Amino acid sequence: MSKLQAPSSGARGPHVSRLAPPGSLTKRLREGSVDLEAGLDAKKSKLEAPGAPVTNLTRSKSKSMMIIADKARPAAGRVGTTGGRVGVASGGAKPKVSLSRPGADRRQTTTALNDRTNGSMSRPGLAREKSSAGAGKPAGKAAGGKRPAWDLKGRLEDMERMFDQTNRRVEDLETEKQTLQTDVEVKKEVVVQSSEEIRTLRSNIERSEQELDNLRKSLREKEEQFTEETVKLKRELENEQYTKSSLERRLKGLEDELSSKQTEVAGLKNSVAELSSSRAGVEASLSGAKTELEAARQQILALQTESERKSDEIVTSLAAQEEMLAKLRWEESERRKLHNLVQELKGNIRVFCRMRPLLGEERDGLDEIRHVNIQGEKTLELIKTVDSANESIAGGLNKNMKYDFEFDRVFGPTSSQGDVFAEISQLVQSALDGYNVCVFAYGQTGSGKTFTMEGGPAIEDDESECGMIPRTIRQIFEVQEKLKEKSWQYKLQASFLEIYNEEIRDLLTSDTNYKCEIKMSDSKGTDLHVTNLKSEEVTSESQIASMIRRARKNRAQAKTLCNERSSRSHSVFMLKIEGYNTATTETCCGTLNLVDLAGSERIKDSGSEGMRLTEAQAINKSLSNLGNVIMALAQKNSHVPYRNSKLTHLLQNCLGGNSKTLMFVNISPKEECFSETLNSLRFATKVNQCNIGTACKKASK
Repeated sequence: MSKLQAPSSGARGPHVSRLAPPGSLTKRLREGSVDLEAGLDAKKSKLEAPGAPVTNLTRSKSKSMMIIADKARPAAGRVGTTGGRVGVASGGAKPKVSLSRPGADRRQTTTALNDRTNGSMSRPGLAREKSSAGAGKPAGKAAGGKRPAWDLKGRLEDMERMFDQTNRRVEDLETEKQTLQTDVEVKKEVVVQSSEEIRTLRSNIERSEQELDNLRKSLREKEEQFTEETVKLKRELENEQYTKSSLERRLKGLEDELSSKQTEVAGLKNSVAELSSSRAGVEASLSGAKTELEAARQQILALQTESERKSDEIVTSLAAQEEMLAKLRWEESERRKLHNLVQELKGNIRVFCRMRPLLGEERDGLDEIRHVNIQGEKTLELIKTVDSANESIAGGLNKNMKYDFEFDRVFGPTSSQGDVFAEISQLVQSALDGYNVCVFAYGQTGSGKTFTMEGGPAIEDDESECGMIPRTIRQIFEVQEKLKEKSWQYKLQASFLEIYNEEIRDLLTSDTNYKCEIKMSDSKGTDLHVTNLKSEEVTSESQIASMIRRARKNRAQAKTLCNERSSRSHSVFMLKIEGYNTATTETCCGTLNLVDLAGSERIKDSGSEGMRLTEAQAINKSLSNLGNVIMALAQKNSHVPYRNSKLTHLLQNCLGGNSKTLMFVNISPKEECFSETLNSLRFATKVNQCNIGTACKKASK
């Protein structure tokens, strides 16, 4: 909707007005203005042109023009002149509009709108024009246009006339305002409808574009598909051409081969003819060969008969030999059992000797162990050699000497852990039968006692390094499974302790608040037990491996000049085995003690000082007390000093006769340890000669 701008007041004279005189219905033309009626007719003719599309926008525009025309008619009908006053028809009734003249009504509406528009553009001179366009000046008005002061009636009429003009002007402005508001609303509706049509057109355009894109995409896919099919067909054509050329080459080769075969057939025919001529001679020689072959067959049959007879003799001999070997093994087993029975009846402590192999730097420059000669399964010889360059004139006592020792079993450096355990497996069976069993390892530091009893550091990965403790548990579980068929049920309780500086420590716990003491189980018995000692029920082999790891972590170890990982305490693994036969109600209770004694050491050789010195003194003292106990037992003394040390007190049942006891004496292969090796072997000999009595089977209470 275009804005109407009023021209500036200085463009024309103050008394010049473009408004039509009041009450006039004539149309006044403006310069450059276009008749609204003519514009509507032109628009209508344009819309009614053949082929022109009828849209919502055109319909809304036509509707807005009709509304303007309808609202302009009553405004024009109210305007009139009655003797200088503008009045409205009586009764307020609207003038009747003839429906047969729509063009005339539209022209009147357009004229009224133009008049109002022109009147709004020239408001500043409106009052003067209307005053000058009146019915005429009164008689008493002065020549200058101003009434004299005494003409009150004239002045009153002028004022009433001006008031009427002002009221009419106000009514015209109100009408014009309503008309403009209606026009604005119509235009807004037109704009809304136009916006909707635009959105519809845009959505149609987008949909069309999307369809176009889909068509393009489909076209591209079709093109790609056609391209792939074309490439595929070209490839197939190439393959067919290649196959054709291959077949042609093969055909040519077959033709060449056929010609060569034909030539070969001709040659073979000639050869057949030649062979046919020599056939007679071959048949003659064949008959002679058949005669020789028959003679050879007869000879072969004779040889086969002889061979079968010899084979039967060999099988018979092997069976007899195997029977003899089985009898020999049985006799050896019986001999060992009888020997063990004799040892038990004698009450002696059995002693096994084991020498470890050379390790690491010990093998440098030393091919073999020269000072120890293992002569058999039970004997060894200790040889002391003196270098002639270092022998003095007064060295008569330093001459070469040999020491012979005999034990129940001797294991060399090449013996494995399995070989050693095979010799003590009968003791494990005795523990299951209800006997007390004790196995302890004795020897100098670094001789392999801990390796023998517990095993190497990689026992979880390498079973060959497992020591006596894990192998014992394994055998117990295996025998336990076999005895289930005979209605035997077993319960295993394990504990692990160490004796460090004459103090008992629990290796299965890191809590040092509890003090462990050796007490009598009852006032009348001889069994001993350790107070505040943690005992765990064993149900699997892996549990024992875990216990060994914890014990190694808590056990006292230190580095000395003689041993990089020297045990500074005596460790004791105790396994209590309780058995019950559900069929016969028979019970048994055995205790298996596996003891790893700390190694004896010379203070000047180990370089111990401070805490290590205190530990070495405690170790040597307890081992010395163990020797005193062995001497007292060997001499049948009335008093045996068991309570002189915690070690001998704890081993009282093992050494006092109510136990099957076995001692490992471990020796070092190093020649510089000759003196310690000699002392260990001498001590082991005394132990082997010690009579402690016969062990008794125990039944659980």
